[in-house]
Amino acid sequence: MKTFKDFLTESKKTYKFVIRVAGELPEGFDNKLETNLQKFDLVNISKGKKTPIQERPLDFPQLQNTEVTHFEAEVNYPTTNAVLQEYLGSCCSIAKSHLIVRGENDPLESQQDDRMSSNEPYESLLNTEDMGGESAQESVAGNRVMDLLKELDKARQERVIDPVDGVKPGESKDIDSTENTTSPIGS
Repeated sequence: MKTFKDFLTESKKTYKFVIRVAGELPEGFDNKLETNLQKFDLVNISKGKKTPIQERPLDFPQLQNTEVTHFEAEVNYPTTNAVLQEYLGSCCSIAKSHLIVRGENDPLESQQDDRMSSNEPYESLLNTEDMGGESAQESVAGNRVMDLLKELDKARQERVIDPVDGVKPGESKDIDSTENTTSPIGS
């Protein structure tokens, strides 16, 4: 039978992060980033991949006409996105508005991957004649209010509550008439 120590040594887990930095990177930023990630026992880090200059970068909607550099890092030490982002921002002298760190299983990251993987052009549903699905007009506004009132009335009629139903007066043997006959003050 394996001991806890054996299980612990066998379960070597690494944590993957995506680091995005907006704007022009200072000289030697790659080395500085790698050095600061050593605190978290860095396994590997990819070389920075730059996107073309975009009017509104996907992760940085508050910035205009800038490029984004994308790094993928893997560390052994468990940490969170927020901790790593704060640490890298302060150590690498990058403004918080220009740095985003996301984990491997971050829902926003997977959503962006799905959007990027589809080759179809994006088409807004508001511009289409029929947005698909069934009409929901009968379940909104006045129609829904009347249906809701009917449901509530039906539930009220089905539920008859009698607070004294099943209670027989005078059958309590543990309470006698001598209790609470003296005043707690001055007795």
